[in-house]
Amino acid sequence: MKSLNYRFYCWLACFATLQAYAAEEKLPEVQVSSHLEKETPTSAVRGYTAKRSATATKTDSSILETPQSISVITADQIEDQRAQSIQEVLRYSAGVVSDQYGLDSRSDSYAIRGMDATQYLNGLRQINTFYSETIRPDPYAMERIEVLRGPSSMLYGSGGVGGVVNLVSKRPQTETKREMSILLGNYQRKQLQADFTGPVADTDNLFYRLVLLGRDSESQVKHAGDERTLIAPSLTWKPSDHTSITLLAQYQRNDGRPTPQFLPWSGVLRPNPNGKIPFNTYLGDPGFDRYVSESTHLGWSLEHAFNDHLKFRQNARYTSSTNDYRSLYPDSFSVNPYIDANQRVLNRYVDVSKTNSKTVNLDNHLEASFNTGDFSHTLLLGLDYGRFRQAKNAGFYFSPNNSIDAYDPIYTPVDTSGLVLTPSFSRLIQTGVYLQDQVRYKQWILTAGIRRDEAKNEAQGSETQRDYATTERYGLTYVAENGWTPYISYAESFLPVAGTDRLGDLFEPQRGKQWELGVKYEPPGSRTRFTAAVFDIRDQNRATPDPINPNYSIQQGEIHSRGLELEAVSSLTNHLSLIASYSYLDARYNKTNNPAERGNQIETIPKHLASAWAVQRFALGELHGFRAGLGVRYIGSTQDAYEQVKAPDVTLVDAMLGLDYGSWRYAFNASNLFDKEYVSTCISRGDCWLGPRRQVIASATYYW
Repeated sequence: MKSLNYRFYCWLACFATLQAYAAEEKLPEVQVSSHLEKETPTSAVRGYTAKRSATATKTDSSILETPQSISVITADQIEDQRAQSIQEVLRYSAGVVSDQYGLDSRSDSYAIRGMDATQYLNGLRQINTFYSETIRPDPYAMERIEVLRGPSSMLYGSGGVGGVVNLVSKRPQTETKREMSILLGNYQRKQLQADFTGPVADTDNLFYRLVLLGRDSESQVKHAGDERTLIAPSLTWKPSDHTSITLLAQYQRNDGRPTPQFLPWSGVLRPNPNGKIPFNTYLGDPGFDRYVSESTHLGWSLEHAFNDHLKFRQNARYTSSTNDYRSLYPDSFSVNPYIDANQRVLNRYVDVSKTNSKTVNLDNHLEASFNTGDFSHTLLLGLDYGRFRQAKNAGFYFSPNNSIDAYDPIYTPVDTSGLVLTPSFSRLIQTGVYLQDQVRYKQWILTAGIRRDEAKNEAQGSETQRDYATTERYGLTYVAENGWTPYISYAESFLPVAGTDRLGDLFEPQRGKQWELGVKYEPPGSRTRFTAAVFDIRDQNRATPDPINPNYSIQQGEIHSRGLELEAVSSLTNHLSLIASYSYLDARYNKTNNPAERGNQIETIPKHLASAWAVQRFALGELHGFRAGLGVRYIGSTQDAYEQVKAPDVTLVDAMLGLDYGSWRYAFNASNLFDKEYVSTCISRGDCWLGPRRQVIASATYYW
């Protein structure tokens, strides 16, 4: 894989050289914050304050007028913070528990309002299973990342009750812009990335973009590397003012070993006679373990306006992914998992899976704008279709010959004598029809929508399961002339549940319901927005042990989450950008047949979260272009579901220093600046997950 990365670096350097040679001999003066066209839901945003989004309505809507809490993390914020993963991007968003399971090279872990969230790419569902379906997206390929809080099935079909995280890819721009960056950091990080966009051959209706990235790095865990190759080309054709077609493609390969080591409570948060297990300990086997994912996306985004009142849009994507996952991990899943009297040695499991996944997503909708008397309407009628297929060869093996000393690991040949790989196949098909109307009367806006879904699950060796669901959403907003916008909304979600109860009856889908009351304030003419929201969410029909036969489950469980969110985002002037948030999350196991968890806070979810980040631009003498950023994040304590062990709260500091000089931009970023060693969470099965240590990145970017 290293040779592949080196070839990638050479190819990228050659491409950049040709691009520079094709430019004018005298490079023009670079204005990094150049004039941008009118903002759209997919366009670039100058600074941190986006005004419009389509994630909450699938129409080009004002965030201020949307009757649901939504945040937009722009490319400028991602660059200022030098975020390297989606969960890092979300660290400063209200209501989001980012780094939920600490550092995990396999996936991005986060929760919204104490509940599971669903990840989308360009409005189409990206992830259907854990770990083995697709790769971790790279923030460098994104123009913006949007967080829609609360149930969203009316627009998107089945999904988590917590909300939606929608990644919006970088797309071609009409102005020629080129950049190339080199990043160096601790853990031997070496990264090269580039972004080129503009018209094709001086045309006025054909535009391209090419995003490239190559990385070779280690991590805070010994032997767990982090290599990545990314190629993301796109092409936009505008044959007329009424039609636009954008082709989007992406290839990405991640190569490394899993960072989670499933360390036991004893030696992490509970005492052990041998002291604390070093947090960089690797308890797998470097010669056996691997986590290699490869994914290819091919799709398009089409928009055609028949006239000023009727538009058609279609988003489509085909994804093919492979995953090779081999792991030797410790049996930490009990109060005292050590097998020796000295409490040092752990047994280990051998876990192997090779997965091939294919996904097709298609979303079509018509948007009609018209008036009925004093009422103006934006009516949306849509149909979407999703098909996910996965073939897997997997095996699981436990042998006492694979034990390891957690305090002095020695890697011996792995015993796989009893490992048997078993093939399996699964398929998920979902079709939904939805109708939404945004009705404006003077300063009032009513948003109402309804959807009908059919979801079909097929798994090898099991009966085909069909679920039908109707979901609704309603919201009322008042837009005052002074910038104050109060709103109230109700939204629903559903999530199919596989399996049967002890009588053989198929499980019904989980049902989520949310009431939200909030206010948004955007001073007229400013680039500042404040949002305050209170919410009440119930996730019902959750599986809980059957009191008659605990080997089965019944759907009598419920999680109840309620809380308060405060968020501010501002670009006060051309010299200062800031974001701040506070969240109170009271998320509990409200109904369950497990008395040990009843009434407890959901594990991994802290009650309190707070953060603030600011970037100031300034001059020193006659030298302009300096930037300094500082961020503080407070993460409250968490407990496992049975309240047996507690991960303490922690306050972390992030910082940035930068300089824009001519065609160059330099930056020095540090997250967890003081290198606090902390536990992200410990869960009830007996293992702990570690928070990210200090990450330092120095970068130099050239624009032409």
